[in-house]
Amino acid sequence: MEHSPKSPNWWGFWRGGHNNNGGIMSQLWHQIVTGQAKSITLLAIAVALFLYFLPSVVAFARGHRRFFPILLLNVLVEPVQSVLLHYLAPSFLAVDPNNAASALMVALVVNFGIGWVALMAWALAAGEPDPRLLKARETKYYDAITALPLILWFAYGALQIRPVLVNDMHLMGSGAATLFTYVQFASLSLVTLFDLLLIYLLVVRDRPVAKSKGVLPRAFGFIGTFFGVSILQLPVAHLGLGAQIIAALLVGLGSLASFVVLWRLGKSFSIMPEARRLVTGGPYALARHPLYTTEIVTICGTALQFQAPWSWVLAAAVMALLWIRSHYEEQVLEEVYPEYGAYRARTKRFIPGVI
Repeated sequence: MEHSPKSPNWWGFWRGGHNNNGGIMSQLWHQIVTGQAKSITLLAIAVALFLYFLPSVVAFARGHRRFFPILLLNVLVEPVQSVLLHYLAPSFLAVDPNNAASALMVALVVNFGIGWVALMAWALAAGEPDPRLLKARETKYYDAITALPLILWFAYGALQIRPVLVNDMHLMGSGAATLFTYVQFASLSLVTLFDLLLIYLLVVRDRPVAKSKGVLPRAFGFIGTFFGVSILQLPVAHLGLGAQIIAALLVGLGSLASFVVLWRLGKSFSIMPEARRLVTGGPYALARHPLYTTEIVTICGTALQFQAPWSWVLAAAVMALLWIRSHYEEQVLEEVYPEYGAYRARTKRFIPGVI
Protein backbone atom coordinates (compact mmCIF):
# COMPACT_ATOMS: atom_id res chain seq x y z
CA MET A 1 0.00 0.00 0.00
CA GLU A 2 1.44 3.41 -1.00
CA HIS A 3 1.65 6.18 1.54
CA SER A 4 0.06 9.56 0.96
CA PRO A 5 2.43 12.51 0.59
CA LYS A 6 0.86 13.72 3.80
CA SER A 7 1.95 12.02 6.99
CA PRO A 8 -1.08 10.71 8.95
CA ASN A 9 0.96 10.95 12.14
CA TRP A 10 1.88 14.37 13.56
CA TRP A 11 4.16 12.75 16.13
CA GLY A 12 5.94 10.90 13.35
CA PHE A 13 6.44 14.07 11.33
CA TRP A 14 7.76 16.03 14.31
CA ARG A 15 9.71 13.42 16.31
CA GLY A 16 10.66 10.91 13.65
CA GLY A 17 9.04 8.66 11.12
CA HIS A 18 9.47 6.52 8.07
CA ASN A 19 9.23 9.30 5.50
CA ASN A 20 10.91 12.38 6.96
CA ASN A 21 14.56 11.57 7.62
CA GLY A 22 14.11 11.08 11.35
CA GLY A 23 11.66 13.89 12.06
CA ILE A 24 12.04 17.64 12.53
CA MET A 25 13.24 17.36 16.13
CA SER A 26 15.88 14.78 15.26
CA GLN A 27 17.22 16.93 12.45
CA LEU A 28 17.29 20.03 14.64
CA TRP A 29 19.04 18.20 17.46
CA HIS A 30 21.70 16.90 15.06
CA GLN A 31 22.28 20.45 13.74
CA ILE A 32 22.53 21.87 17.26
CA VAL A 33 25.04 19.35 18.63
CA THR A 34 27.21 19.74 15.52
CA GLY A 35 27.06 23.55 15.63
CA GLN A 36 25.28 23.75 12.26
CA ALA A 37 21.97 25.23 13.40
CA LYS A 38 21.46 28.86 12.46
CA SER A 39 21.25 31.42 15.25
CA ILE A 40 17.85 32.59 14.01
CA THR A 41 16.55 29.01 14.25
CA LEU A 42 17.71 28.72 17.85
CA LEU A 43 16.06 32.02 18.69
CA ALA A 44 12.79 30.86 17.14
CA ILE A 45 12.92 27.64 19.18
CA ALA A 46 13.68 29.58 22.38
CA VAL A 47 10.78 31.98 21.81
CA ALA A 48 8.42 29.08 21.03
CA LEU A 49 9.43 27.27 24.23
CA PHE A 50 9.00 30.43 26.27
CA LEU A 51 5.52 30.99 24.88
CA TYR A 52 4.59 27.35 25.44
CA PHE A 53 5.64 27.51 29.11
CA LEU A 54 4.25 31.02 29.60
CA PRO A 55 1.45 29.77 31.92
CA SER A 56 4.11 28.32 34.24
CA VAL A 57 6.23 31.46 33.98
CA VAL A 58 3.25 33.67 34.84
CA ALA A 59 2.24 31.44 37.77
CA PHE A 60 5.78 31.54 39.16
CA ALA A 61 6.12 35.30 38.65
CA ARG A 62 2.84 35.83 40.52
CA GLY A 63 3.97 33.45 43.29
CA HIS A 64 0.85 31.29 43.05
CA ARG A 65 0.47 28.28 45.30
CA ARG A 66 -0.87 26.45 42.25
CA PHE A 67 2.44 26.90 40.36
CA PHE A 68 3.44 23.23 40.56
CA PRO A 69 0.08 21.87 39.28
CA ILE A 70 0.22 24.41 36.45
CA LEU A 71 3.79 23.37 35.60
CA LEU A 72 2.80 19.70 35.50
CA LEU A 73 -0.22 20.39 33.31
CA ASN A 74 1.89 22.66 31.10
CA VAL A 75 4.27 19.78 30.40
CA LEU A 76 1.31 17.55 29.50
CA VAL A 77 -0.59 20.04 27.30
CA GLU A 78 1.09 19.15 24.01
CA PRO A 79 0.96 15.32 24.28
CA VAL A 80 -2.62 15.37 25.62
CA GLN A 81 -3.84 17.70 22.87
CA SER A 82 -2.02 15.57 20.27
CA VAL A 83 -3.74 12.40 21.48
CA LEU A 84 -7.16 14.05 21.60
CA LEU A 85 -6.77 15.41 18.07
CA HIS A 86 -5.56 12.00 16.91
CA TYR A 87 -8.87 10.44 17.96
CA LEU A 88 -11.25 13.37 17.41
CA ALA A 89 -9.84 14.89 14.20
CA PRO A 90 -7.20 12.57 12.69
CA SER A 91 -7.40 14.25 9.30
CA PHE A 92 -6.29 17.54 10.83
CA LEU A 93 -3.01 15.96 11.90
CA ALA A 94 -2.20 14.88 8.34
CA VAL A 95 0.83 17.05 7.74
CA ASP A 96 2.21 17.80 4.30
CA PRO A 97 6.02 17.93 4.77
CA ASN A 98 6.26 20.23 1.74
CA ASN A 99 3.71 22.73 3.05
CA ALA A 100 5.22 24.88 5.80
CA ALA A 101 1.96 26.73 6.46
CA SER A 102 0.10 23.46 7.03
CA ALA A 103 2.75 22.18 9.45
CA LEU A 104 2.79 25.52 11.31
CA MET A 105 -0.99 25.50 11.70
CA VAL A 106 -0.95 22.00 13.19
CA ALA A 107 1.92 22.96 15.50
CA LEU A 108 0.03 26.00 16.78
CA VAL A 109 -3.15 24.04 17.49
CA VAL A 110 -1.31 21.10 19.09
CA ASN A 111 0.83 23.30 21.36
CA PHE A 112 -1.41 26.34 21.94
CA GLY A 113 -4.89 24.88 21.69
CA ILE A 114 -7.77 25.15 24.11
CA GLY A 115 -5.86 23.34 26.87
CA TRP A 116 -3.04 25.90 26.77
CA VAL A 117 -5.54 28.79 26.70
CA ALA A 118 -7.37 27.39 29.74
CA LEU A 119 -4.10 26.90 31.59
CA MET A 120 -3.05 30.46 30.80
CA ALA A 121 -6.38 31.77 32.11
CA TRP A 122 -5.88 29.78 35.32
CA ALA A 123 -2.37 31.20 35.75
CA LEU A 124 -3.69 34.76 35.32
CA ALA A 125 -6.57 34.29 37.75
CA ALA A 126 -6.22 35.68 41.26
CA GLY A 127 -4.90 33.22 43.79
CA GLU A 128 -3.20 32.85 47.14
CA PRO A 129 0.57 33.53 47.01
CA ASP A 130 3.13 30.99 48.13
CA PRO A 131 5.76 32.59 50.43
CA ARG A 132 8.33 29.98 49.36
CA LEU A 133 8.07 30.98 45.72
CA LEU A 134 8.23 34.68 46.55
CA LYS A 135 11.38 34.05 48.58
CA ALA A 136 12.91 31.87 45.87
CA ARG A 137 12.75 34.74 43.37
CA GLU A 138 15.13 36.72 45.58
CA THR A 139 17.89 34.10 45.63
CA LYS A 140 21.11 33.86 43.62
CA TYR A 141 20.04 30.41 42.40
CA TYR A 142 16.96 31.87 40.74
CA ASP A 143 19.07 34.51 39.04
CA ALA A 144 21.42 31.80 37.74
CA ILE A 145 18.49 29.77 36.39
CA THR A 146 17.06 32.79 34.56
CA ALA A 147 20.51 33.33 33.02
CA LEU A 148 20.71 29.73 31.74
CA PRO A 149 19.25 30.47 28.27
CA LEU A 150 21.84 33.23 27.79
CA ILE A 151 24.63 30.93 28.99
CA LEU A 152 23.59 28.31 26.43
CA TRP A 153 23.31 30.98 23.72
CA PHE A 154 26.84 32.30 24.22
CA ALA A 155 28.24 28.78 24.60
CA TYR A 156 26.67 27.83 21.27
CA GLY A 157 28.15 30.98 19.71
CA ALA A 158 31.61 29.79 20.74
CA LEU A 159 30.81 26.31 19.39
CA GLN A 160 29.87 27.77 16.00
CA ILE A 161 33.17 29.65 15.76
CA ARG A 162 35.31 26.62 16.60
CA PRO A 163 35.32 25.02 13.07
CA VAL A 164 36.50 28.30 11.52
CA LEU A 165 39.30 28.62 14.09
CA VAL A 166 40.38 25.02 13.49
CA ASN A 167 40.45 25.59 9.72
CA ASP A 168 42.47 28.80 10.14
CA MET A 169 44.93 26.99 12.39
CA HIS A 170 45.32 24.26 9.75
CA LEU A 171 46.03 26.87 7.06
CA MET A 172 48.56 28.64 9.26
CA GLY A 173 50.25 25.36 10.13
CA SER A 174 50.50 24.30 6.48
CA GLY A 175 51.85 27.65 5.35
CA ALA A 176 48.81 28.34 3.13
CA ALA A 177 47.42 31.15 5.27
CA THR A 178 46.91 34.65 3.87
CA LEU A 179 46.92 37.95 5.77
CA PHE A 180 43.13 37.66 6.03
CA THR A 181 43.48 34.22 7.66
CA TYR A 182 45.63 35.63 10.44
CA VAL A 183 43.33 38.63 10.96
CA GLN A 184 40.22 36.42 10.99
CA PHE A 185 41.80 33.99 13.44
CA ALA A 186 42.74 36.80 15.84
CA SER A 187 39.31 38.43 15.44
CA LEU A 188 37.28 35.28 16.05
CA SER A 189 39.53 34.25 18.95
CA LEU A 190 38.63 37.54 20.64
CA VAL A 191 34.93 36.94 19.93
CA THR A 192 35.23 33.51 21.56
CA LEU A 193 36.98 34.94 24.62
CA PHE A 194 34.24 37.56 24.90
CA ASP A 195 31.56 34.83 24.78
CA LEU A 196 33.37 32.82 27.48
CA LEU A 197 33.67 35.90 29.70
CA LEU A 198 29.93 36.53 29.30
CA ILE A 199 29.21 32.96 30.41
CA TYR A 200 31.45 33.37 33.46
CA LEU A 201 29.86 36.66 34.52
CA LEU A 202 26.35 35.31 34.05
CA VAL A 203 27.19 32.55 36.53
CA VAL A 204 28.90 34.70 39.18
CA ARG A 205 27.09 38.06 38.80
CA ASP A 206 25.43 39.77 41.75
CA ARG A 207 21.75 39.35 42.46
CA PRO A 208 19.72 42.34 41.18
CA VAL A 209 18.57 44.82 43.80
CA ALA A 210 16.00 46.39 41.46
CA LYS A 211 14.38 45.57 38.12
CA SER A 212 12.51 47.58 35.53
CA LYS A 213 8.73 47.61 35.75
CA GLY A 214 6.44 46.72 32.89
CA VAL A 215 6.77 44.68 29.71
CA LEU A 216 8.32 47.25 27.35
CA PRO A 217 11.72 47.65 29.11
CA ARG A 218 12.25 43.89 29.20
CA ALA A 219 10.99 43.46 25.64
CA PHE A 220 13.49 46.05 24.38
CA GLY A 221 16.21 44.36 26.44
CA PHE A 222 15.53 41.05 24.72
CA ILE A 223 15.02 42.43 21.21
CA GLY A 224 18.01 44.75 21.49
CA THR A 225 20.26 41.86 22.51
CA PHE A 226 19.30 39.49 19.71
CA PHE A 227 18.14 41.71 16.85
CA GLY A 228 21.67 41.87 15.46
CA VAL A 229 21.33 38.20 14.52
CA SER A 230 19.03 39.32 11.70
CA ILE A 231 22.04 40.73 9.84
CA LEU A 232 23.48 37.21 9.57
CA GLN A 233 20.44 36.10 7.55
CA LEU A 234 21.30 38.43 4.64
CA PRO A 235 23.33 37.32 1.60
CA VAL A 236 27.08 37.56 2.17
CA ALA A 237 28.72 40.55 0.46
CA HIS A 238 31.50 39.91 -2.07
CA LEU A 239 34.31 41.96 -0.56
CA GLY A 240 37.84 42.55 -1.70
CA LEU A 241 40.72 41.51 0.52
CA GLY A 242 41.07 45.01 1.99
CA ALA A 243 37.39 45.26 2.95
CA GLN A 244 37.47 41.74 4.41
CA ILE A 245 40.41 42.69 6.60
CA ILE A 246 38.72 45.94 7.72
CA ALA A 247 35.52 44.03 8.62
CA ALA A 248 37.49 41.41 10.58
CA LEU A 249 39.48 44.13 12.36
CA LEU A 250 36.30 45.97 13.39
CA VAL A 251 34.79 42.75 14.78
CA GLY A 252 38.03 41.86 16.55
CA LEU A 253 38.69 45.32 17.99
CA GLY A 254 35.05 45.66 19.02
CA SER A 255 35.21 42.30 20.78
CA LEU A 256 38.52 43.18 22.48
CA ALA A 257 37.15 46.51 23.69
CA SER A 258 33.93 44.80 24.82
CA PHE A 259 36.02 42.27 26.76
CA VAL A 260 37.85 45.09 28.58
CA VAL A 261 34.63 46.99 29.35
CA LEU A 262 32.78 43.86 30.43
CA TRP A 263 35.64 42.84 32.72
CA ARG A 264 35.33 46.25 34.41
CA LEU A 265 31.54 45.94 34.63
CA GLY A 266 32.01 42.54 36.23
CA LYS A 267 29.21 41.15 38.33
CA SER A 268 26.83 43.98 37.38
CA PHE A 269 26.30 42.59 33.86
CA SER A 270 22.72 42.08 32.65
CA ILE A 271 20.86 42.31 29.36
CA MET A 272 17.69 43.48 31.09
CA PRO A 273 17.24 46.90 32.74
CA GLU A 274 18.33 45.93 36.25
CA ALA A 275 20.39 47.44 39.05
CA ARG A 276 23.02 45.16 40.55
CA ARG A 277 25.90 47.49 41.46
CA LEU A 278 26.74 50.99 40.25
CA VAL A 279 29.99 51.07 38.24
CA THR A 280 31.46 54.52 37.47
CA GLY A 281 35.18 53.75 37.18
CA GLY A 282 37.41 52.71 34.29
CA PRO A 283 35.63 53.02 30.91
CA TYR A 284 32.48 54.00 32.81
CA ALA A 285 34.18 57.19 33.95
CA LEU A 286 34.30 58.26 30.29
CA ALA A 287 30.79 57.24 29.18
CA ARG A 288 27.72 55.75 30.83
CA HIS A 289 27.32 52.88 28.35
CA PRO A 290 30.76 52.03 26.91
CA LEU A 291 29.73 48.41 26.35
CA TYR A 292 27.12 49.58 23.85
CA THR A 293 29.75 51.76 22.16
CA THR A 294 32.03 48.76 21.62
CA GLU A 295 29.05 46.70 20.47
CA ILE A 296 28.39 49.31 17.76
CA VAL A 297 31.94 48.80 16.46
CA THR A 298 31.34 45.05 16.25
CA ILE A 299 27.97 45.57 14.55
CA CYS A 300 29.61 47.81 11.92
CA GLY A 301 32.19 45.11 11.19
CA THR A 302 29.42 42.54 10.88
CA ALA A 303 27.23 44.73 8.65
CA LEU A 304 30.19 45.30 6.31
CA GLN A 305 30.33 41.55 5.59
CA PHE A 306 26.71 41.30 4.41
CA GLN A 307 24.73 42.72 1.53
CA ALA A 308 24.11 46.47 1.64
CA PRO A 309 21.99 48.50 2.06
CA TRP A 310 19.89 46.20 4.22
CA SER A 311 22.79 45.23 6.46
CA TRP A 312 23.24 48.91 7.37
CA VAL A 313 19.50 49.41 7.82
CA LEU A 314 19.48 46.56 10.34
CA ALA A 315 22.67 47.87 11.97
CA ALA A 316 21.00 51.29 12.39
CA ALA A 317 17.98 49.56 13.97
CA VAL A 318 20.31 47.80 16.44
CA MET A 319 21.87 51.15 17.37
CA ALA A 320 18.42 52.68 17.91
CA LEU A 321 17.52 49.78 20.18
CA LEU A 322 20.73 50.32 22.16
CA TRP A 323 19.65 53.92 22.79
CA ILE A 324 16.23 52.80 24.02
CA ARG A 325 17.77 50.09 26.23
CA SER A 326 20.15 52.62 27.79
CA HIS A 327 17.18 54.89 28.57
CA TYR A 328 15.36 52.16 30.51
CA GLU A 329 18.55 51.07 32.28
CA GLU A 330 19.21 54.61 33.47
CA GLN A 331 15.68 54.86 34.85
CA VAL A 332 16.29 51.87 37.11
CA LEU A 333 19.76 53.01 38.18
CA GLU A 334 18.54 56.52 39.01
CA GLU A 335 15.76 55.11 41.19
CA VAL A 336 18.19 52.98 43.23
CA TYR A 337 21.34 55.11 43.39
CA PRO A 338 20.88 58.80 44.38
CA GLU A 339 24.40 59.59 43.12
CA TYR A 340 23.52 58.49 39.59
CA GLY A 341 22.11 61.94 38.74
CA ALA A 342 25.49 63.63 39.29
CA TYR A 343 27.27 60.86 37.37
CA ARG A 344 24.84 61.29 34.50
CA ALA A 345 25.38 65.05 34.43
CA ARG A 346 29.15 64.77 34.00
CA THR A 347 29.26 61.97 31.40
CA LYS A 348 27.97 61.36 27.89
CA ARG A 349 25.87 58.34 27.05
CA PHE A 350 28.09 56.60 24.47
CA ILE A 351 31.04 58.69 23.25
CA PRO A 352 32.99 60.94 25.65
CA GLY A 353 32.39 64.62 24.89
CA VAL A 354 30.14 63.84 21.90
CA ILE A 355 26.88 62.01 22.62
